[in-house]
Amino acid sequence: MSRITKVQGTFMGVKFQVKPTPIRFDKIVDDRRNMLREWMKENHTKTYEKVINEELSLEDYDLDDLEALNSWRLDVDFRSEYCKYTADNCMKLDKPLADDIWKSDDLELGTLEEAWDFFTNRRQVPLNGV
Repeated sequence: MSRITKVQGTFMGVKFQVKPTPIRFDKIVDDRRNMLREWMKENHTKTYEKVINEELSLEDYDLDDLEALNSWRLDVDFRSEYCKYTADNCMKLDKPLADDIWKSDDLELGTLEEAWDFFTNRRQVPLNGV
């Protein structure tokens, strides 16, 4: 199975193509979201309670919550698992990456998120290609 329009690039020095989007990609999106929520529940309970409360607005969050929402990036074990899960689902890498690369502070998160956006159809390929 492949995409009609090839979206490809290089991630951590390894060539990749964005995988085709399955019809039920929402399950993958939910799994990824739940990974973050579970981490938040274990590490930042106060912010987690705000995240799951659908009645709250942005004004109900403070600076501590903002830091908590982004602090998963500082947890080396979690972020390597989360980023690897994301890549495994949306990227076809030419070769596997070593575990130490997934744990690296230099992991190319922007490239991974861009591939994810193409995979989930949040970003479309321009008519003149990528």
